[in-house]
Amino acid sequence: MIDILIKILVCFFAGMGAGLGTGFAGMSAAAVISPVLITILGVDAYAAVGIALASDVLASGVSAYTYKKENNLDVKNGIIMMASVLVFTMVGSGVASLVPSHTMGGFSVVMTALLGVKFIIKPVMTTKEAMQ
Repeated sequence: MIDILIKILVCFFAGMGAGLGTGFAGMSAAAVISPVLITILGVDAYAAVGIALASDVLASGVSAYTYKKENNLDVKNGIIMMASVLVFTMVGSGVASLVPSHTMGGFSVVMTALLGVKFIIKPVMTTKEAMQ
């Protein structure tokens, strides 16, 4: 019973971190969810990435809707970006399927740590007005 409660709490806080990261910084929810599931709950790396990417689809859709509603979304360039993302996601998934799960999990955790260090050293502090 305690194990289930701990898993629920870990998933809740991972989801909360992913949601805040997606909403505030536009980052992928997978950057938070995958390492948490792999390191804390011991979920298989491929399952963790699959769960994270599935949550990314919904989170990105909600974020895109919100940004579009506020006229902060460039749909034309977004469609071009989406096409290239889809193509290279297929390529990346094919290559990743050749990598052992342990290596995939370690890579995910290390890259997330490096991303965190980058945001600490050089945070994104640009306002909308400054970008225009």
